[in-house]
Amino acid sequence: MSRDRDTAGDRRYDGAERVGGGAGGLEWTRLDPWMPWLSLSWVIGPLAPVAATALVAGDRLNPQTVITLGSILAAAAVITSIGLIRYATTRYRVTGERVELHSGLVFRRRRSVPRDRVRSVEVTAGPMYRIFGLADVKIGTGQNDADKGLSLDGISRTDALLLRRGLLGRTARSDSVIAELRPAWIRYALLSSWSPVIGLAPFGLFFRVLDMFGISPTEVGFLGELWAAVTATHPAVVLAVATGVVLAIGLTGTLLLYVESWWDFRLTRGPGRALLVRRGLLTTRSMSLEERRLRGVEVAEPLPLRWGRGARLNAVATGLGEDDSTALLPPAPRAEAHRAAAAVLGEDVSPTLAPLRPHPRVALRRRAVHAVWPPLVLAPLLAGLAAWLSWVPAPLWAAGAALLPAGLLLARDAYRNLGHGLHGPYLVTRYGTARRRTVALRREAIIGWTVGRSPFQRRAGLLTLAATTAAGKGSYKVRDVSVTQGLAFAEEAVPGLLAPFIR
Repeated sequence: MSRDRDTAGDRRYDGAERVGGGAGGLEWTRLDPWMPWLSLSWVIGPLAPVAATALVAGDRLNPQTVITLGSILAAAAVITSIGLIRYATTRYRVTGERVELHSGLVFRRRRSVPRDRVRSVEVTAGPMYRIFGLADVKIGTGQNDADKGLSLDGISRTDALLLRRGLLGRTARSDSVIAELRPAWIRYALLSSWSPVIGLAPFGLFFRVLDMFGISPTEVGFLGELWAAVTATHPAVVLAVATGVVLAIGLTGTLLLYVESWWDFRLTRGPGRALLVRRGLLTTRSMSLEERRLRGVEVAEPLPLRWGRGARLNAVATGLGEDDSTALLPPAPRAEAHRAAAAVLGEDVSPTLAPLRPHPRVALRRRAVHAVWPPLVLAPLLAGLAAWLSWVPAPLWAAGAALLPAGLLLARDAYRNLGHGLHGPYLVTRYGTARRRTVALRREAIIGWTVGRSPFQRRAGLLTLAATTAAGKGSYKVRDVSVTQGLAFAEEAVPGLLAPFIR
């Protein structure tokens, strides 16, 4: 962007005083003039599958294909028109007290956010945004549907960064660094549970596009030849090759996604007591969070990542809803996640490493029962299908029975992961097996308790205790504790909060 634009942005947004000196301190401002050109660039996306389909179909274009192509081009024109209208009708203003946004042509929307209620500011710029020097600024105020803050989508990146500094205080790369991306961490991308899904996605997308344009796979020459070769090969070889191809594509995809999402990652603490997360290769993201809004941290360990002794670190904070980014650390060594958690909370030792109290053995029995009944139902069902349908392999019922020992092992692991305790000012709870979560939550942030008891829990003398907060997803659970143990723990964690409701 030009020096003139940077200077203008500095005059308008540099520092708290320059983000509006008072009510009406700034005139209403449009989005960046490059925004209409960005809208026009979205036409390129639909044209790519159109050109690819026309190339594959060749002279086999039928009326359905022509109609589909026309529909895509019409949709692209509509998207472009919407972008132009949004630029022409959107205005925003930042004063000393409020951030205001007016938008809409037929239905006018007026949003206003008090500056003292701003909890987080996230700056995002995708590849096309970066080409045009633009950014999307999301100003967060809370997690309620009626109070989601607002988004300034399409202002210059210079203005976006200076606006964030004015709203949350200055942060710079010279601030204290908590964590930075290390090249060795990329190996944890291979432990993503999304690898099989990513590996299958290209095949599903390809056949979906062919079906959308009314083209049968048998009409594409190389697919017919490939199918003939597959049918002439032993099924075991076909299965092994197909699995290898899917995994190769999936692992490559997870590696690329990891690099794109976490390139140049840096977690810093600014002089204004704000945490700043910067990351991204093609789409850059920069999220600022006031430390006084931080209520704790969560160490998340999905099962494949846990096998590799890895973990992720997420923030528990007010002003961050379920759809907001809470990641403070990418998939990294588990020890690094706990070290970063301690640094973020300002503790010598992370509360997530505190020893936890065990849960009653009856909680193990509940998990074992949950693991037993699916194989017991699935095995007879598969055996019945094999007897009814001739093309279903008879030994398939054994696949259901094979799930029994695996389920029991997972039930044992789920029980061993249960735990709760107190560590200074923090309540610590851990649960889960497919995704083990260890949450350290400030006790002062707990505003209520929810006691849940299913019929099976009542029979076993157990309950689930949920600490209700105004942070993150709202509640953090202590699962399957005895009634006496759970109520005593709630009273110990926040004295007097639950006592009026206990007889």
